[in-house]
Amino acid sequence: MKKIIAMFLVGLVSWINSESLFSEEAPKPLPTPSEAIDESLKREAIAGIQRAVNFLTDNQKPDGSWCNHPAITALVCMAIENSHSKENSEIRKSAVEKGREYILKFVQPDGSIWMAGKEKEYPNYTTAVSLAFLALHNDPNDETVMRNARKYLLGSQVNDPKNPFHGGIGYGSAGEGRPDLSNTQWALEALYLTEHLDKEPFLNNPEDAKKADLAWKNAVMFLSKLQNLPESNDSVWVLKSKDEAEKGGFIYKPDESKASDKIGDKESLRTYGSMTYAGLKSMIYAKLDKNDPRVRAAVEWGKKHYTLDENPGMGSEGHFYYIQTFSKAYSLLGEDMIKTDDGQEKAWRVDLVKKLLSLQKGKGEWVNEKSGRWMECIPELVTAYALLSLEAAMGTMLN
Repeated sequence: MKKIIAMFLVGLVSWINSESLFSEEAPKPLPTPSEAIDESLKREAIAGIQRAVNFLTDNQKPDGSWCNHPAITALVCMAIENSHSKENSEIRKSAVEKGREYILKFVQPDGSIWMAGKEKEYPNYTTAVSLAFLALHNDPNDETVMRNARKYLLGSQVNDPKNPFHGGIGYGSAGEGRPDLSNTQWALEALYLTEHLDKEPFLNNPEDAKKADLAWKNAVMFLSKLQNLPESNDSVWVLKSKDEAEKGGFIYKPDESKASDKIGDKESLRTYGSMTYAGLKSMIYAKLDKNDPRVRAAVEWGKKHYTLDENPGMGSEGHFYYIQTFSKAYSLLGEDMIKTDDGQEKAWRVDLVKKLLSLQKGKGEWVNEKSGRWMECIPELVTAYALLSLEAAMGTMLN
């Protein structure tokens, strides 16, 4: 049984060469190792990762969860799974398995995975993150769960060309709430990692593959509405924007940015870092060519706003969420060096590893001390973000 490898830079090879890759293995992260990270920094990073894994396993709840929530549990499980930590490997494996069992308790009849019945819960977000973890973990016993979760996410995409949110995915099921880039990018990552499920030769179900292809095309339409690029987006907020520094960047919704400027009743929709890199990686998942003007424009935005000290446009808010979208996007691009607008050559992998190691706390955890917005006051969540970022930067050096 052949499966399409669909994860990070392995997927990038297909994206660049426009050829499908096949392997007997399930999707696994395989970014290209960077020679820029020397042996000394590599050892520091591995030690930091181990400390973080220890912090997470020490703080797992008796029921197998982290923070008593399936989405946070799935993020932590992904981070531990990708760490390839050789120290206490049995503890690590046991923690992931207990986390998996906890997540599976929330599988719903419609395929979604979430805490149904609770107020202020987010079925699409939790389903997407849980599915992404299950795809990486690749337990054959979870195949039916993954197929059903995938169908649920595809069914949650707004499919109405007259709707300004066409192609997007929000917090709730289709038609509930307005889609946004944060939910959409997690859903697209999960769909990307499970794309092989629609293309298994023995299933012979071309209809599912056709629906998935259409879903990607619709997703690109939604992404284009969020990008400050007049060549592909004729929205009023784009056409009114005269700031070249904004060009190529992304906002949260077609009519909303968390980085907006408001003067009286007038509001300008400004782009910002975490959403721009969420948009960039989503366009790559959607198989847009690296020379597509939308991809190039997002990359150019990154050159103008290169930093790991904050979430550009948002300051300290969402800093660690930003770092993990930054690391995933650049891993997918497959380039170790970034030439910024002022002509500097930045080794982003080195910069990211050094930044995160400098922010790591005494027990091995990370937490946003400057802003708790978007739950970045929760060390388990922030530590998962930081680990996923380190793992994207280190790539196969962790194997």
